[in-house]
Amino acid sequence: MILPHIVLSAYAENSWIISINPYDSQKGQELFKPKELPIFSGDRITWQNNDSTSHRIVSGVPQHPDYSGTFFSTDVISGGENSNSVSLDFIDYAGYYYFCEIHPWYTGKIFFEDRPNILFSTLDISYKILNQNILSIGGLVESDLGNTEYEMLIYDSKNNLIYQKIKLFESDASFNEVIDISDSLWNKDENYLLKLVYGVPSESTSMQIKISKNTTHDKSKYLEFCQDFKLEDSFLFEEIRLPNWFKKTLCWHGNDVTTEKEFVNSLNFFKNSL
Repeated sequence: MILPHIVLSAYAENSWIISINPYDSQKGQELFKPKELPIFSGDRITWQNNDSTSHRIVSGVPQHPDYSGTFFSTDVISGGENSNSVSLDFIDYAGYYYFCEIHPWYTGKIFFEDRPNILFSTLDISYKILNQNILSIGGLVESDLGNTEYEMLIYDSKNNLIYQKIKLFESDASFNEVIDISDSLWNKDENYLLKLVYGVPSESTSMQIKISKNTTHDKSKYLEFCQDFKLEDSFLFEEIRLPNWFKKTLCWHGNDVTTEKEFVNSLNFFKNSL
């Protein structure tokens, strides 16, 4: 048996963080974020404990405890954003399952994107920016993957995970994700990396995403409606005829009471009703 070569994290080519979410004794919540992490040989993986409970990460599956930690293990990671890292080189294994030795019902997976003979089942994937603050991502995978699970991950240029969603492909194996990017979190960078993770064995499709920092609306123009409640049946806004009471919605949006996605959906409702 050939074991993966574990080296000091300082020598790794790339660094990825797996967050340990607050512990949920009911087992219903995923402990590790992301659930599956695609990496390249030599990458460094850091488990960051965002919990108050201690955890210890070991390779393997809890059903076979005799082999736990054979490939890698961390020290006990105490709570309070403490962390522990390993680096993995691909030698003979496509990926590694791991679990928390203290809470063995919580499991995760790491797999190599640069392994030989990896499948490529993504037939189409693309993105577009809608109404300045909505990121729409869609595509199609092989038909036999319909109704199976996928995980969508988006990283910024510093490999910080800023978006994760676990869903099922549609029955026709298509997918479409609509993401509100009006939050200031999306204004700190312009270059993002999407990783679409799915399948058994696991595979990943990556795509670069460019989001201009100036996509956020200037909400000050909505605030003027907070003072404008003169009686009238309707008014024009961005060439859309809206009922007078919608001025309150504009005011709320200007004060960040509603999200960009909610606001755009409201506008589209009236636009499509014309």
